[in-house]
Amino acid sequence: MKNVVFVLMAGLCMVLLFSCQSESRAIRRMCENVHKQYPQADLQDIYKTCYQDYFGSKHLVTDTATARYYIEKELAECRDMDLSAMPRREPTGFRHRFTRVNLACVIDGELTEEQLLELFMEAAGTDNAFSDNWADEWQRIEQIALQVNPSWADATLQANLQESAKNNQAVVHSKAFREAYTPHYRIVRNKK
Repeated sequence: MKNVVFVLMAGLCMVLLFSCQSESRAIRRMCENVHKQYPQADLQDIYKTCYQDYFGSKHLVTDTATARYYIEKELAECRDMDLSAMPRREPTGFRHRFTRVNLACVIDGELTEEQLLELFMEAAGTDNAFSDNWADEWQRIEQIALQVNPSWADATLQANLQESAKNNQAVVHSKAFREAYTPHYRIVRNKK
C-alpha cells in the first residue's frame, strides 16, 4: 500500500512540475511576442494583457446600455485613425482565454456594432477570474518578463503594478504603447 501511495504522489509531483514548466514557457513566449510585436511596450502592457486574460472584461462594464454608449463613442473618436498597428484579433496573455477585437473590424464592416456588443457582453457577463490569486500569478509573470527584457525593469512601475495586483486592479496601456499603437479594441471570449 505504501508503494502505491508513493507512486501516486510521485506521479502527482511530476504532473505539477510539468504543468509549471509548461506555463513558464507559455509566459516567456508571450513576453517575447509582445516585445517583438510592440517594441514600445513596457511591463505595464504585459500586466494589462495578462490581467485581461485572467479576468476577462467584467471589470469594464456589465450594463448593455453603458457598453453600447462607450463602443459608439470610441468608434466615433477613432473612425479616421489608422488602427493597423494592432492586429484585428489578438489573444490576451499566455492562456489566450480572451481575444482583443480591434474596432477596425467594425469600421471596415467585418462585424456590426451590435455583434461586437453582444460578444463583449457575453464575455463581461460572468465572473471570468482564472483563480483567486492574481497577485501571485502577476509576481511569476513579472519575473519571467524581466528575464525576457531586462529594460522593462522600473522599480516605481513594478511597485505600482504589484500594488494593483494585490487589489485585483486593471491598468491602462502605457503612454508609449498608446502613442505608438493606437489601441482601440474590446475583449471577447476566445472561442477555440
